[in-house]
Amino acid sequence: MKKILLNLLRISVSFGLIFYLLYIADVSKIMVILKSLNIWGFFLAVVVCLLSLLIMAMRWRVLNLSHGIQTRTSQLYVFYLIGLFFNNFLPTSIGGDLARVFYLSKSSKNRSASIGTVFLERIIGLLATLTLAFVSLFWLIQYFHSNRIIYVTMIIIGIIAIFLASIMSRRLYKRFNGLISLITFYEIGDKIIKVLDTLHFYRNKKSILLKTYLYSILSQFLLILMNFALARALGLTGVTLGYLILVVPITFVIGLVPSINGIGVRDTGYLILLSRQGLETSQILSLSLTVTFVPILISLVGGIFLMLYRQKGIEGPHLKEEKVT
Repeated sequence: MKKILLNLLRISVSFGLIFYLLYIADVSKIMVILKSLNIWGFFLAVVVCLLSLLIMAMRWRVLNLSHGIQTRTSQLYVFYLIGLFFNNFLPTSIGGDLARVFYLSKSSKNRSASIGTVFLERIIGLLATLTLAFVSLFWLIQYFHSNRIIYVTMIIIGIIAIFLASIMSRRLYKRFNGLISLITFYEIGDKIIKVLDTLHFYRNKKSILLKTYLYSILSQFLLILMNFALARALGLTGVTLGYLILVVPITFVIGLVPSINGIGVRDTGYLILLSRQGLETSQILSLSLTVTFVPILISLVGGIFLMLYRQKGIEGPHLKEEKVT
């Protein structure tokens, strides 16, 4: 019941904001701007987004190799594309991270380590993005009516930092394990401990964690470049790269509000921040729509790989979800 209510909330937030944004904008102007899209600029944005995903795959491989999981970057890249497909087209049934766990565990035969590396990679990526957002907020806080977004960002960073500290600290980790071992229902406690063992493995791998963090920063910067390429493709010369470096991480934080992959919420963030650059609502929404469309377009490639895997007899986690729980 709670899951149904949460999904209804996400749908309501996303579609409610989209309808509101379209209501206050001139849809005919949006169509004119989109029709003027430079195809080569759009193609460049797609390439940059693909490069960002490649960096993420390389980030993931660093963690896998350090734990003894032998994987190729190309293989992890395909898993990322499949995960992106799940995120964009099956948002209410299963996440892209679980899809990546499923296929990595099929390849590595190590389910616990697969869950652990995917989880740690996602946490470090989130931490890197939040770091950029936190720094950016000091320049852009004047555009918000309150300091709540700073507090939310600080709280999320704090939660992640405390969690990582508890996992990396031998003393705290033992106490944490002791509490979790008390969960005997369906051996859930033992399964969680196996995953946490994977995370605890990296306590003495500071260089690996730093490398993963730097990869995360690089992938985030490439996503900012994608935004810049799309702005130029739409003829929005008033949008500077420097300002997007501030805007994109903050819209990511805003997109954490319950919604369908940040749709509607993230667009509102673009409107709040880019309107300060003198852009019209139709121009801003044209940019945010194309920013949303590029990953969706790329994720279709993931859908093709998903069908190829199913033809090989490897059914996706949406059919056999219990295998990675």
